[in-house]
Amino acid sequence: MPTDVDVAIRQRLWKGVHHDRRIAPLWNHVQEFARWDESLVSKRFVVTPTGKKLSGHQGEWFSIAMGAYGTSLKVAPDFVPEIRGQIEALVKEHEAALIELQTAFTTAPTIVTARACFDGVASVAHNLGDLDRMIDAWEIEDTDVLKRRVYRSGHEDAKNPSPAFLKAGEVYQAMLASENHRHFALREPKGLRRSSKFLLGYGPFFDDWGAMIVEDGVNTGVFSEGDFRDIVEALVLGWKKLNPKSIYTSQGYSRALCGIMKALPRGREDLEALVPPVIRKELREGGLRTLTGISRSQFESQWVRKLSQLLA
Repeated sequence: MPTDVDVAIRQRLWKGVHHDRRIAPLWNHVQEFARWDESLVSKRFVVTPTGKKLSGHQGEWFSIAMGAYGTSLKVAPDFVPEIRGQIEALVKEHEAALIELQTAFTTAPTIVTARACFDGVASVAHNLGDLDRMIDAWEIEDTDVLKRRVYRSGHEDAKNPSPAFLKAGEVYQAMLASENHRHFALREPKGLRRSSKFLLGYGPFFDDWGAMIVEDGVNTGVFSEGDFRDIVEALVLGWKKLNPKSIYTSQGYSRALCGIMKALPRGREDLEALVPPVIRKELREGGLRTLTGISRSQFESQWVRKLSQLLA
């Protein structure tokens, strides 16, 4: 006849198997999510010369995977090593991709390699931020193996800091932190939601995007004059809101306006004729006038030069 101790052991074993059976299909969904093609709904990704990808989608995966990890710590410990291994593997892939992009730039410092490097830095900063926030949200213990290995790995106070992530953090804070926000201002113009081609990539290099608004939106009839006006107003007011103290805090929207003017037949004259007086005044005066007077080549050369200095 089983003792009370035997019964208790059997109950614990059954409970573990029960939870493992429930967790397994859910974890399969998490792994499937990692393989989704984000390019259908996002332009925030970059691929290295050898095919490694960094994208905002991976940050979303970190968030979901940490949910699986935190849950497994509590109810399905047999799953912990597998989930931990996959999270760690993706962190290492981020590191390898970032090193590749940084090396490509330092070997050939052009705007093409610089933009790829900037995009990689922005991806890594956002994704590791998502990972850290979820480790905090699930209140993972300091003694946990995963936390010791990956938590705050882009910060000097980390248990296991990564030199590549530390350098990326330096670049991000110095050049990109104010350029890759949530773009609340551009949620207002409904016309931008008519096609995925009008999705924004990583900032601040929006000259091509601005030109596309004219060439693929206005000139093809996708955007009415009213749609176009709404987009321009959102860019102007969005720029103003993002730059309350310095005109150089966030320059992406000013670059988009430069691209728009470049694509219009009469440039600035056409743009100013489109908008109401209050927006026209912003375009004609002050900081926005200064920034839209900077040529694309001049702007990009400045960013290449500063990145070279930071990575030296």
